[in-house]
Amino acid sequence: MTIHNKILEIIESRGIGEEMREEFFSPRPRLAYDPFLLANMREGVDSLLNAIDSGKRIVIYGDYDVDGITSTALLMKVIGSLTENVTYYIPSRLDEGYGLHMEAIDRIKEDGGEFIVTVDCGSSSADETAYAHSLGIGTLVTDHHNMSGQRADGLIINPRMAEDTYPFKGLAGVGVAYKLALAISRERDIPGPLMAELLEFATVGTIADIMPMTDENRTIVKCGLRSIHLGCRNKGLRELIDRSALDYKTLKAGDISFGIAPKINASGRLGDASLGVRLLLSDDPQEIRDCCSDLIEANRERRRLQDEAYDRGCGMLDSELEKGDFVIVEINDSHEGVLGIVAGKLREKINRPVVVISKNGDTYKGTGRSVPGVDLFGMLDKYRDRFISFGGHSAACGFTIDSDSMDALREDLNKDISLMEDEDPELLTVTHSSDAEIDPSEVDLELAEELQLLEPCGKDNEVPVFVIRNAEVSGWRFLKDDDKMARFSLVTSDGRTIDSVIFRNAAAAYEAVTSGKVDIFCNIEINTWRDVRKAQVIAREIVPAGTV
Repeated sequence: MTIHNKILEIIESRGIGEEMREEFFSPRPRLAYDPFLLANMREGVDSLLNAIDSGKRIVIYGDYDVDGITSTALLMKVIGSLTENVTYYIPSRLDEGYGLHMEAIDRIKEDGGEFIVTVDCGSSSADETAYAHSLGIGTLVTDHHNMSGQRADGLIINPRMAEDTYPFKGLAGVGVAYKLALAISRERDIPGPLMAELLEFATVGTIADIMPMTDENRTIVKCGLRSIHLGCRNKGLRELIDRSALDYKTLKAGDISFGIAPKINASGRLGDASLGVRLLLSDDPQEIRDCCSDLIEANRERRRLQDEAYDRGCGMLDSELEKGDFVIVEINDSHEGVLGIVAGKLREKINRPVVVISKNGDTYKGTGRSVPGVDLFGMLDKYRDRFISFGGHSAACGFTIDSDSMDALREDLNKDISLMEDEDPELLTVTHSSDAEIDPSEVDLELAEELQLLEPCGKDNEVPVFVIRNAEVSGWRFLKDDDKMARFSLVTSDGRTIDSVIFRNAAAAYEAVTSGKVDIFCNIEINTWRDVRKAQVIAREIVPAGTV
């Protein structure tokens, strides 16, 4: 296979040497690990199958985000192929919050639950699992979150456990659930078509949870996307793809991130996450259509609420930045389910770690998002004893804290980030980075097509960013009667023009364009219109030539 020199330049800069290229580019990757390499997998499978064989009522206990929803549906499918005595429980984001809760365990006990399998949660639930055991309920925890301090009583399957030697630590919660399903399939006869369907769930959850798109995750997602391209075995997912104006035959990781995941997530953010599970489990066409309609409507409402909260948060940034570079914004009387997204958008705006808090009686609930180079979990874990509840990872976190402790936490975190900046003055500096420099004359359909070899793209295997220096722009026009988006053309040295578009900050970009030649940081994609395929430049930033 002959690979474009720009693509070789990119993969080499990402540490993909010649010996790894065949696996990296293969449409049928083979990189995968024996599920029984996960600590406690053998014991976990045995305990679960014993519970099934003895007729116990199994309860899958999930989380309300896409990772948790797909994990729940995945284990419902595989365990449901072995027993009808299985159901699921997903806590309410608003009324219960993340993780295992004793009140939920009481309800499970009242409903006849006898064995709980957690997905995407539970690793630190020491009191809750011990309580379940005191009621005679068995547990198997499957999770992927960081672990520190207390740990669940009983069996835990989590590649991030200190004693776990599994070769890849980056599995999503649904990735761990999928490995459990694979281990079960070694012991029991699970139909091949069902295993392919489970791979589709693992693909959606892995992408949605922003897990590294490397190593075994790349295999999971590549194979899962291939299953979707061949027709999509899951009827609910297929309907949602169609209703999102996407083509299942050409679906990419980015389409799932921006077109599918937010809709599945919306049900958990605004109310009942079981809506997403019902969509993925249903075979009834009318129920599937109704679930899709409800998810799409929930996502519209989520966006409205999110925009309102974001505007309020933006109005508080200046005063918070005066206190330091760890920004904590209090947004009350907004829908709690959108505050994590708002934290992420505020972080993008100011390139600082941002936590959005909301008051609930005598406590605050907080949800945070971080920037590269700042381990949010590590910063907050230092103050674990102050929290009523706390969890997360390097890029995101959630917590509940007494209101009396909030000011001291804010002050300490701002001191900590200040010390980090003293050690690394460039820590929070916005940089314009690119994977390769390219001349406009090199932008063509052949390159755009070969860039598809890098898919699936995501964390740690981002869509390549090119920089075009001293570019000449013509034909600028704003779109949709506002100044956020615009179309324009790039002019090559031989007079050819390249269709180009910018989807954000178009007004600022236009100021640079009207001042002369510009440097454009961009992606290169294929645009198809009326069966005509062309290379298209998607501009991310446009700045005056030579300024960065």
